[in-house]
Amino acid sequence: MTILLRFLHVFCGALWVGAMAYQVFFLMPALAEAGPDSGKLMSSLARRKIPQIMLLVAIIAIVSGVWLLMRLMGGDAEGLMRTGMGKTFAWGGTAAIVAFLIGVVVVRPSMMKMMKLGQSLPSAPPDQRPAIQAQMQTLRARGESLGKVVAALLFIALALMAVARYV
Repeated sequence: MTILLRFLHVFCGALWVGAMAYQVFFLMPALAEAGPDSGKLMSSLARRKIPQIMLLVAIIAIVSGVWLLMRLMGGDAEGLMRTGMGKTFAWGGTAAIVAFLIGVVVVRPSMMKMMKLGQSLPSAPPDQRPAIQAQMQTLRARGESLGKVVAALLFIALALMAVARYV
């Protein structure tokens, strides 16, 4: 069971961190350059269920990580938290959970709304398109700035998880 949990945690964690890094450092800047055409890509991603898949990947990473930590505690949370390894795993998990909460409460809703607007753009009356595009740019900017915070927290979580056994 521990091997399966560890595999799920590492696999989903790597996928989550990698996807977030890709989004923050490559996708969002490219969407900003694309301007009005970014709506086409966003609606294409929505059709492929990328937001739902990444939410599931993040949840699996967190749940499996918490489960692994509980197994490692073996009923002695205080004992584990007195060790460098326990503290490092706990801080890494905390960083990941905070990243998840920011992502789910702020970033994801902004991106979902941006995708919906992108899908509505081709059928919108020509006089409403500039307002929709402006709203999309505002949402993109919000998602991009907070996405950087989420990515930073995930990098911290990754670094702490990577070294925890050696601290």
